Amino acid sequence: MIALTGGTGFLGSHVADALLGAGHRVRVAVRPTSNLRWLADKPLQTVIVDLADQAACAEFLSGTTSLIHCAGVVAGPDEVHYQRGNVQPTEALAAAAAQVWPDPGATFLLVSSLAAHGPGSLARPAVEDDPCRPLTAYGRSKRDAENALMAAAGSFRRVILRPPSLYGPRDREFLPLLRAATQGWTVRLGRRLTGLSLVDGRDAAAAVLALLQAPAASGAYFISDRQVGYDWEQLRAALTAAAGRNVRRVTIPLGAVRAVAGLAGLLGGQASLLLSRDRVRDLDTVGWVCDGSRLTRDTGFSARYDAATGFAETLAFYRKQGWL
Repeated sequence: MIALTGGTGFLGSHVADALLGAGHRVRVAVRPTSNLRWLADKPLQTVIVDLADQAACAEFLSGTTSLIHCAGVVAGPDEVHYQRGNVQPTEALAAAAAQVWPDPGATFLLVSSLAAHGPGSLARPAVEDDPCRPLTAYGRSKRDAENALMAAAGSFRRVILRPPSLYGPRDREFLPLLRAATQGWTVRLGRRLTGLSLVDGRDAAAAVLALLQAPAASGAYFISDRQVGYDWEQLRAALTAAAGRNVRRVTIPLGAVRAVAGLAGLLGGQASLLLSRDRVRDLDTVGWVCDGSRLTRDTGFSARYDAATGFAETLAFYRKQGWL
């Protein structure tokens, strides 16, 4: 029995599929208000759990052999919000794991983020031995969650996966980008950011399963797809191939993006979270590129999708769902 948090979300639901496909039984932590759309009619357990409550977490983990912790906060108004959403649940779950899993053999796998490490360029992709220098409140909260897991008591195995930008079927974050591509254009925000790593969520879920099934794997791992990072021309070419039409690129100065973000902050509401100063700070760096070769070396993992193939299948999914 594998415990899973965040299973109702984009990545977590693909992790649930990967676990079920490998023959595992799966227990998913949910909130009373969780949308179970991606879990409906699947042979798994759902349990309402307060992830800030150590006793509730211990009950959730009872009878399990491993935990995959995907739940987290990706947008928020301040540092406190990210710490509450990303660090405190990790601390509660790690303390519960130490209580429930007294003997070695169990695994706590934390899905973190490249943001916990900080930027990496096409010329110098991020690797696991680099020191972490996160730029944003979100990145700092992910780094702090990693540190909390590694410092926790207990003899269970600790593994951390740090995905870069994720896209794919069920994801809505890339919907505006792919919708624009079908209309023949895409946007480059600023000129300093020169490269991005991109991974299909289905590949990220396969990487989670690969780490779970590799008992010698421990510590932090990056993941990359069939190539280590895309420059803007390669991204435009992938969008062109997926959309089946030429995609032109428009560059928007970062100063204009900051002005819009500042206005969104004054107006408040959800828009200010999606276009916050914290997120704009991610654009004012050399790139977000990571090297996943250690993951391949330690587990044999190999990504199925490059950006063009993954974008094409994501577009097909959007159309099927009526999102385009």
